[in-house]
Amino acid sequence: MTAYHVTDIANFFINYYKNSVDPMTLSRVQLFTYFAQAESLARNDRLLFEDEIRAYSTGPAVTRLCVYYEGAGNMPIDIYKTFDPSIFDKKDFDVLQDVAIYYNQFSTSELMIKSFITGGPWEQYYTKDSTNMPAIDPSSIKEFYAARPRVPNYIDFMVHMLEDNGMTNDRYNIGSVAGATKPYIDKVMSGSWE
Repeated sequence: MTAYHVTDIANFFINYYKNSVDPMTLSRVQLFTYFAQAESLARNDRLLFEDEIRAYSTGPAVTRLCVYYEGAGNMPIDIYKTFDPSIFDKKDFDVLQDVAIYYNQFSTSELMIKSFITGGPWEQYYTKDSTNMPAIDPSSIKEFYAARPRVPNYIDFMVHMLEDNGMTNDRYNIGSVAGATKPYIDKVMSGSWE
């Protein structure tokens, strides 16, 4: 499998949350892109994109995305050029969707803190020299995240969130789906879970 362009990965998250109350900003999309790369390396042993992730003072980031979305600041960003979700194979699409659902429960500040985790890849490579933002070795990312729990399947995660919010089987007619490890809602829901 050939890796995707980093903007394909960023565009996935931008498109996924374009109509939500919390659309993607540059900081947020950088973090989602980082966690997607980490999950892909840990789960599928492959890179989603080949661009280097660098240890910026604000967290792990891809320089190319900084350039493409320069000036976006904390404003919602738009898709870069074109976006076609059919380019992703099933394994990669599953990683992206699982990351989109799971990490969206955290604010951008919380995601940044998660990327700064003690002993994590960013901490291993970050230097206080503002002129030096070293590339984080993908093998370090893989090794660190492979030893941590996997991001949950989005169906399992959504069911867990519904159960935690007191939505019971009787009230919402929760059924089961082939391949799901937990039941899911047997109703028509938004395709993007916004």
